[in-house]
Amino acid sequence: MKGMGDAAAYFRRGIREIICLALFYFTFLAGEYLFDVRVAEFVPPSEVVVYESLIIGASVIGFFVRPILYYRRPRAIDTTSDITGVLLVAALLLMIMAVRFEMFIAGGLMACCTLGYCGSTAHANFARRFARTPYLARAAALSYGLGVLVQVLNHMVMPAGIPQQFVLVACAVVQVALLHDARRAKLRGESEPGLESDIAELSVDASEFGAKWQDDSESTAAFRRAVVRLTVAIACLTGVFAALNAGLTTSHAAGAIDLGDWPRLLMGVSALVAGALFDLHDRSYMNITMTCTAMLSALSFFVLLVDGNGGNALAAIAIFYLGSGFFVVFFTTKFAAISVYAHWSYLWPCMGRVINNVCAMFVTAPAVAIASSQNVLLAVGAGLVLFVGIAISLLGQFGHRTDDIAALNELAFAADDLDDGSVSTQSEPAPAEASELTLDERLDAFAAAFELTQRERDILEALVASHESVQDIAATLFLSRSTLYRHIASINKKTGASSRLALINFFWSWSPKD
Repeated sequence: MKGMGDAAAYFRRGIREIICLALFYFTFLAGEYLFDVRVAEFVPPSEVVVYESLIIGASVIGFFVRPILYYRRPRAIDTTSDITGVLLVAALLLMIMAVRFEMFIAGGLMACCTLGYCGSTAHANFARRFARTPYLARAAALSYGLGVLVQVLNHMVMPAGIPQQFVLVACAVVQVALLHDARRAKLRGESEPGLESDIAELSVDASEFGAKWQDDSESTAAFRRAVVRLTVAIACLTGVFAALNAGLTTSHAAGAIDLGDWPRLLMGVSALVAGALFDLHDRSYMNITMTCTAMLSALSFFVLLVDGNGGNALAAIAIFYLGSGFFVVFFTTKFAAISVYAHWSYLWPCMGRVINNVCAMFVTAPAVAIASSQNVLLAVGAGLVLFVGIAISLLGQFGHRTDDIAALNELAFAADDLDDGSVSTQSEPAPAEASELTLDERLDAFAAAFELTQRERDILEALVASHESVQDIAATLFLSRSTLYRHIASINKKTGASSRLALINFFWSWSPKD
C-alpha cells in the first residue's frame, strides 16, 4: 500500500506534465489521422502513407528548434512559443479547409513542425519531473494512454467532420496554453538578476563541478554507448512497426479497414500494461520484453502480407496496435532516463520520437514497395536484418547485472568524488529510519526543518538529484544563473552549509530526528 501511495503522490505532483504530454500525443495522433483521411481525397491509397511519412518527418524540425532556442536564445522563448501556438491552430485549420493539394500539404508540414516544437517542451518537462523516479515508465504509459483515450472517445462519440475537428483544434489550444502557463509558473517569484559577487561565499565553482561528469572519459564513453545502442534499437524497431503501419494505412485509405475505433483503444491499453511491466525490478526487463513484442509485430506484418483480408487482417491490426503501445512507452522511457546524464538535458527526452519519425520517413517507401510486390522472401530477409539489429542493441548485455543506463548511474556517483579530497556528493549511508523516506518526503521534511521556501525546495531538489552544470540547472528551473546562486546562498545560510557540495552531503546524511 505504501508503494501505491508513493506512486499516487508522484503522479499528483506531476499531473501538469502528464496532461501536457497526453495532449501532445492526442494532437499528434489525431492530426496524423486527419491528414490520412484528407490526403486520400487527393492521391491514390498507395501514396497516402508516403505523404504521411514526409510530414511526420518534418516534425523533427520543431523537436530541434525548441532546445536550440532554450539554450542559445532563452529570451526568445516566450515570443516564439506564442507564435508557434498561433501557427499550430492556423495549420490545423488549413488542413481542415484546404481545397488544393499544395495548400493542404503546406498545412500538414506546418502542423507537424509546430507539434514537434510543443512536443519537445512536453517531453522535457515530463522527464524533469519523472526521470529520477521509480515510476517513469508508468507515468509515460499514463500520458500515452490518456492521449489515445481522448482520440478514441473523440472518434466514437463526436460526429464525424466539424465536431471532431473542433475537438482537435481546442485540444491544441489547451496544450499550448498549458505549456506556456508552465513556463510562466517557473518564472513567478524570480527576482531581478544580481551580481555574481553576492554569492562569493560559494567556495566551489559549481559549474566546473557539474561539468566533471561530462569531462570524465569513462562516463562519456558509457553515455555514448547507451545512445548508440538506443538509436540502433529504435531504428530497427521503427523498421518493424513502420512496415506494418504502411500496409495498414494503405488498406485504411482504400476503405478496406477502419483504424479509428477499437484498434486505437488496444494501443492505449497496451501502453498501460507496458508501463507496469517496464517498471518492474528497476526496469531490468525492458529490453527483453520489447524484443519479444517486436517479434510478434513482425509476424503480424507477414500475416498481412500473405493474406490482407478477413480474420488475418484483424489479427494483424490487433498485434500491431498492442505492440505500438509498448514501443512508444519504451523509447519515451529510455530517453527520458538517459537525459539526466546529457549536457543538453532538454534535448534528449524527445529523441526517441525524433529517431522514430526520421526512420519511419525512410522505411515507409521500401515497405510499400515490398508489400505491393508480395515478395515474401524479400520481406523475410528484411525482417531478419532488423531482428539482428534488435538483438545486438537490446540483448547484447542480456544476462549482465546492469545495462548501459544503469552503468551510467553508477559512474555518475563515482564522478562526484572530487580529486582534491573535498566533500563528496555521495555521502555515507543514511540512518535506517531516513532510508525509508522517498526523495520527495525527505525534501519536504528537510524544507520544513530549515524553513525553506517552495522555490528553495525546488532548487534543492535539482541540486541533489542532478549531475548538470549550474547553467543547465538554471535553464531547467527558468532562472538566471545569478538568481540561482543567490537562492543557493540562502539555502546554505539556513542550513549552515559552506558550499554546494557540503549542502548535498548534509542533505543526504541529515535525519528528520536531527
